[in-house]
Amino acid sequence: MTEFVAHILHYYGFHISQLTPPGMVRVRHFEFLCRRHEIEPTVEKFRVFYQLIRNIGFYSFGNLGSAKKILLNPPKSFYDWKKFFFIREEVILIAMIFRAPDTIEKEELAIPKHADWYLKLTATPNWIFGENVLVAAQMSDKWPETSNEVPILKF
Repeated sequence: MTEFVAHILHYYGFHISQLTPPGMVRVRHFEFLCRRHEIEPTVEKFRVFYQLIRNIGFYSFGNLGSAKKILLNPPKSFYDWKKFFFIREEVILIAMIFRAPDTIEKEELAIPKHADWYLKLTATPNWIFGENVLVAAQMSDKWPETSNEVPILKF
């Protein structure tokens, strides 16, 4: 878990197990896009693009209508994603709480249409990257010592 993901969970006040996979895709896509453009991802910047939504007791993020779309081809669903697993407490950066199913107020934030960081974040498709790309983006420190791959993506 990155610090940015921990900040998102803390700000919205829910446990990681209450976040749907499509919601996590939006969080991680935003973080990757920011890091790719050397922009520090923050909750405030994330909120410009996404609104917290709730569906059958789980939380996700939907696009804000007034902001530009930055995720092309978002996943529609993850079949059978409701599987349970254990997470070691040492890897969690924050104390997480379970959020009660409360009413979520619609947010209307000012869109910083002329801010440099906003202009740099453009629509990109949802891709699955290898661990080497995530390491290069500082979103993972998991790198096998036996790997022959170079931790840089070249086009």
